[in-house]
Amino acid sequence: ARVTLTGVLRAPYDPDATDSTCMEFGQGVLEESGGRAYVTLQELEAAELDPLATGEAGILTHLVDDHADLVPRLLRLVRPRPEPGVTKVVPVAIDRYGLTLRLEHRRTHHDARIPFRTPVRDLGHVGPQIHALLSAARRLSHSGHLLA
Repeated sequence: ARVTLTGVLRAPYDPDATDSTCMEFGQGVLEESGGRAYVTLQELEAAELDPLATGEAGILTHLVDDHADLVPRLLRLVRPRPEPGVTKVVPVAIDRYGLTLRLEHRRTHHDARIPFRTPVRDLGHVGPQIHALLSAARRLSHSGHLLA
């Protein structure tokens, strides 16, 4: 999902001021695969923070830096199956519900979402969920479903 916020800049942000306003809220738009919806400021303020929001960059960096050899295995879980010719697989987003991979082709790319079995409750719960995805991908390789 993507949230786009628009508004009018009121004044430079002052982190020491308790009443400092950087932007006067105009509108919020939530875009998901199913469409677009307008969101009020009150709805944004009431939204529950994803438990992985503060750790997302670190998790993705860890996957790329320390487990780059395992990430392509996750292609086996992508449905519908990716078109032939994927040259690179990169994890680009993670939230409580799953992992998003960027599938790069020679001249284009697209993103694919792999859901977790159950939503992640906290940062400590994401490791087992990723391991479960990798185990499922490994099992598919033993059943003749290996992606070429």
